[in-house]
Amino acid sequence: MAPLSPTDSNLLRNPPTQDRSRRRLLLVLDAADELLASDGASAFTTTRIAAAAGVPIGSVYRFFDDKESIVEALAIRYWRDFDDLVAGVAVADERDPLPDPAGAVLEALAAGFRARPGFLALWYGGLRTERVRDATRQARTAIASSIERILAVHWPAAPETSRTTAATMVVLAGDGLLRESFRRDRGGDSRLLAEAKLMLDAYLAARLGGPPQ
Repeated sequence: MAPLSPTDSNLLRNPPTQDRSRRRLLLVLDAADELLASDGASAFTTTRIAAAAGVPIGSVYRFFDDKESIVEALAIRYWRDFDDLVAGVAVADERDPLPDPAGAVLEALAAGFRARPGFLALWYGGLRTERVRDATRQARTAIASSIERILAVHWPAAPETSRTTAATMVVLAGDGLLRESFRRDRGGDSRLLAEAKLMLDAYLAARLGGPPQ
């Protein structure tokens, strides 16, 4: 899972400055992720996180003000992983254009969701707040940028402003569709995902001027 970057220091009460502190911070975050994956959102407390990490509770509060700060840090890590997945699709598509670009993006994100049960517990277990959504907005904007690169490959004649708008809409619509799919089934409802692909394909064709090249 992607680490926190130096620009995330505002999330932390005491940003680590030494390797030992950085390792302890990662230990706490990894333990929090594992706790979410194994026991769900209802078990997500700072006391349980400290116990899972094998550190004193003071070590948790050394880095984080409260439970929601840990949720925020984890959510940022999850969405950066998803950003990396979609960026990987964009790179692969630029090398060898994909037959179903919207479907490839949707499936990459669905696979990322399946591989991260801690994310599912956080995002769908009542821990997702407006503060958390705001904290992850930058990663979702980066995902839109990668999607725009994919659209440029398949709709090169479409105006850049149209591709930008379409990429933003794919992120917004895809977020809602994925959320409903994984709310129904923690493995992702396959029928809903198939319909989501059809819907995104139809939107992109209508918005950008026909099927992908």
